[in-house]
Amino acid sequence: VFLDPSVDPKILCPYCDTRLPDRPTPLLRQLLADTAKKSWSSPRPTNPLGRKAPLEAFITLCHRHRFESVTLPEAERNRWPKEIAWEKLEDRVKKMKGELNKLISDPIIRSRSIFWTEIMEEVKAKGSRAIAGVKNQFATFEKTQPGYYGEQGTVIILQTLFNLFPPASIHPDQVKPLTPNEFTQRVLLLEVAARLICQDMGVSPSEAMKILCESSSYGVAMFPEDGGELG
Repeated sequence: VFLDPSVDPKILCPYCDTRLPDRPTPLLRQLLADTAKKSWSSPRPTNPLGRKAPLEAFITLCHRHRFESVTLPEAERNRWPKEIAWEKLEDRVKKMKGELNKLISDPIIRSRSIFWTEIMEEVKAKGSRAIAGVKNQFATFEKTQPGYYGEQGTVIILQTLFNLFPPASIHPDQVKPLTPNEFTQRVLLLEVAARLICQDMGVSPSEAMKILCESSSYGVAMFPEDGGELG
């Protein structure tokens, strides 16, 4: 197999020889630069500019450029943000304090939360112990992603929530069968994310819920906990 003469090798990944996205993000450019320092030149028929490195040195890079070639265009079609003003996020969450406080203290308002309702249905089906079980941890991770805000958003939102509502300030009876900590992560975090999406996209709460679910995988990849685009 040889490189198609019409293909410029500069647009290929030096490690897996697949095409790089036309407009790589700052994170991908940084990964390319960092990986180049751990690799060596290895020209081959499929890529005259090919390089070699241990698998662990380039696997993150290849996952990333495939994400940017496939998932990112989907995000662009759906107008999901590629940049978020992280420095403003804490204040945006703080402005929701009154609404969130009602979710904690008022059982009628809490019963209108789809996130709370889902948990109650889960408890009814599996029992409260199953909610905290090891087998449920992956499912819980899936259900605690704040849409396109990703892991970076999770860190900032949760820290702000714990400052606004320290677990010790929430009476366990108000949120049982969850602990105050679980309630913050499984209900308040997602309520905040849904409200943020409403504000960002100018959509209805029901549409925000749809976006929250559909954009979660994108958020995890685009804004990882270590800073992603800020790195």
